[in-house]
Amino acid sequence: MLLRHMLKDEPELVPEYDQNVGFRYPQAEQFSVGSITESLHLIRKLYEAGILLKKYRDKAVACPSCLSPAIAVRYLCVTCNSSNIEKRPVWEHIGCGFCYPEEPFGGDEKNICPKCRKSVKKSEIKELKPGFYCRDCGNAFEKPTWMHSCKKCKFYFTLNEASFIDVYSYVLSEDTKKEFELGGMSVIPLSDVFLNEGFAVSTPGSLQGGSGCLHNFDILATGRIRGNEETIVLDFAYSTDPVDTSPVSTLIGKLIDTGVNLGFLVAIPTLDRAARNLAQLHHIETIEAENSQEAAVRLQWKLRRHAGYIS
Repeated sequence: MLLRHMLKDEPELVPEYDQNVGFRYPQAEQFSVGSITESLHLIRKLYEAGILLKKYRDKAVACPSCLSPAIAVRYLCVTCNSSNIEKRPVWEHIGCGFCYPEEPFGGDEKNICPKCRKSVKKSEIKELKPGFYCRDCGNAFEKPTWMHSCKKCKFYFTLNEASFIDVYSYVLSEDTKKEFELGGMSVIPLSDVFLNEGFAVSTPGSLQGGSGCLHNFDILATGRIRGNEETIVLDFAYSTDPVDTSPVSTLIGKLIDTGVNLGFLVAIPTLDRAARNLAQLHHIETIEAENSQEAAVRLQWKLRRHAGYIS
């Protein structure tokens, strides 16, 4: 469902910064079950399988102690390193360069420069660009110094000490797009099987479980099998390597919560041994095929066997 969404609606998974978890991908979260971490795991698996490609988007400063990107910048006095500073206009004594944090003259009367101790006329004072004033030590300065502070571990560090991490968005690989175009990763041939067998079909479909959670399936079909009204669900898993136990475990959880008795898992191209054994243990119907068209032929055979048309 995520890949179809990227193909038709949003071609790029764009990161957003979250102070609690770092960078997250909201577009992917609506298609994953569980926490934000689960959606990040899903993206990583799709990337490792070559289905998604990384696209450089930005560079983020990270704490050198804990590598968290939750960083704040603290602006400090150049003299005493206090953060108790304020921005205000600054005047300079042209003769010696001393900077006043506030205008030293109310009229044309003379004033004594605190630095050179000479009498200064108002005409010898020029206004600079707004500068900064330290409330603690009384010093005025043009620009503050600054430090990074980590919001997670409270570590302070300079720019030279900082770590940097690349921030990526994700796009579909060209091979994945071609697979969709050729129907290799499409659920359409599979949904057509249900329709041809007389089922009402939703692609995707959703069911609310006993826990109150709403569970999504690639295909949700309802129809009569051996005289009884039945609900059948199907999930689709694709990987360049054998599909592991993750989609099997997810489907098991959804079946238990929704009370659906018959669930199919289509794996393109194949399941690994552990996933196959787990599916068999929990009575999940599995279909392994090179593409959707081949999977559709096997799905039709399995449906007719359940219906009692074939033994």
